[in-house]
Parts: sequence; structure tokens; C-alpha cells
Amino acid sequence: MLTSDQRSRIVDTLHFLSMLNFSSVLKHTSQSEFFVLSAIDKKDSIQKSKYYSIANIAESLHVSSPAISRTITALENRGYVQRYTEKGSRRSTSVRLTESGRTIYEQEKSSVNDFVERVIQRMGEDKINSLISLSDELLDNISKELG
Repeated sequence: MLTSDQRSRIVDTLHFLSMLNFSSVLKHTSQSEFFVLSAIDKKDSIQKSKYYSIANIAESLHVSSPAISRTITALENRGYVQRYTEKGSRRSTSVRLTESGRTIYEQEKSSVNDFVERVIQRMGEDKINSLISLSDELLDNISKELG
């Protein structure tokens, strides 16, 4: 049976992880912008389509569509994405990466990968693999409990 202190450490760790922000690693985007660019890139790799709906991006990131739409607007203003609204339906909005957006995303992804590599080097690959496995199990059980 876990002690009260151990239970408290689990809650503290989960809280810390939820607050973790690696924006200092990113040079051109915020963390939320990076995740949106990443979601678009992943959809591009999987679907090979030109445009991706904001609703699908929001669903994949577990974030509300209005929040994604605000982030898309910021990215669009900087020329990183292009928005497309279907004729006759303003509710059906899709986006795609521009060449500039793809370039920036690749630079940011490289910075994040370098950061992750440094963390792996500090901890060691075996510990990271154990952490990933335990994290997957923990997240699965948390999801089941939250329903």
C-alpha cells in the first residue's frame, strides 16, 4: 500500500508534467503553435491530403476547436498555414502548411528532437524506455478512471 507521501508525490508529479512547457526550446513558435504544426504534419504524412479540418486537428490534440482556430489564426498571420473555407459552409474550415510553415516546423522539430536527445542521454535509453512503458500504463489507467 502506498503511503500518503507517495500518493502526494504522484499528484505533484502529474501536476508538474501538466505544467511542463518547453517553449524555451522553440525559437519561432509557441508550444501550442508547435503542436498544431505537428498535428498538421502528422495528418499530411498519413492522409497525403492538401487540407486538414480544424475539427480533426482539435480532436487529435484533445483541445477545443475555438482554441485551435485562434492558434491557426496566429500561424496564418505569420504565413505558416493557409486556411480554406468550403463554399457554402463557413463551419467547414481546413488548413495546410505553407512552404514557410513547413520550413519553420522542421527547424522547431529539430530543436525539440535535440532537446529530447539531451534528456535521453542524461537518463539513459533503458530508463527512458521503462518510463515510456510505465507512462503509457499510467495514462491508460487514468483515462479509465476519468471515464
